[in-house]
Amino acid sequence: MRMNERFDLSFKNKEVRMWLYIMVPTFFIGSLLLIFGDNKDQYIRFSVLVIAIIGFYIWRFVYRRKQKWN
Repeated sequence: MRMNERFDLSFKNKEVRMWLYIMVPTFFIGSLLLIFGDNKDQYIRFSVLVIAIIGFYIWRFVYRRKQKWN
């Protein structure tokens, strides 16, 4: 994406949809872990969020690379 292109923040944009598909369930899972989890298992809550963010950016890298070659 070039700097002069605008970012489309709508459901037509596949990157926005994938972010929502990944992060909304992660939010609910993290909330359940926060409510029902023990204090000694704090690293699990953090790791769920980190895995979701890393997963999204790996998908985004592959998606953009695929678009670049097409």
